[in-house]
Amino acid sequence: MKSGLMMGRFQPFHNGHLNLAHQILEDCDELIIAIGSSQFNYTFSNPFTAGERIHLIHNSLIEEKIDLKRVYIIPILNLENNSIWIQHLRSMVPKFNYIYTGNKFVLELLSGSPQPFDIRPPKFYDEVNCSGTNIRMNIVMNKEWKDLVPNAVYAILSEINGIQRIKVLFETQGNASGEIKQYPDIK
Repeated sequence: MKSGLMMGRFQPFHNGHLNLAHQILEDCDELIIAIGSSQFNYTFSNPFTAGERIHLIHNSLIEEKIDLKRVYIIPILNLENNSIWIQHLRSMVPKFNYIYTGNKFVLELLSGSPQPFDIRPPKFYDEVNCSGTNIRMNIVMNKEWKDLVPNAVYAILSEINGIQRIKVLFETQGNASGEIKQYPDIK
């Protein structure tokens, strides 16, 4: 039985993530979704809790009629020591045969020594627009973003007041570069 791992912060889970989930399930028997930075929440870069992200992913997969018996969703805490990150990750998830990543930093961490799995590049889906950062900024700027996420994600974000949360977090904390109120009229 072959397993493929995808990882991300999923802030929020978007159509690019969903596309990768489909890609992995075409290649593999099982999909492992590792939610990174799971301990971080209520910041502009990480607005949602691990539980909320699990909910977003779970409902998106159900909406797509993906057999959840083939899927693991596992929150992973960040470590302060990147040199042991892959060992930590492997200790937290079921054995996997493939890791799907195009993230240059992750690829650098994996390049240090031979691994008992293969690295596969994802087939990116609208890489420019379909990123969590871009979606959060579109929300702040009142620009279109709903077509970049599964319907289930929009429904849950509306239910948990996640859209307003992102706007308030940006207004009070700024974005990852520390810029606060860079854009006028975010209400």
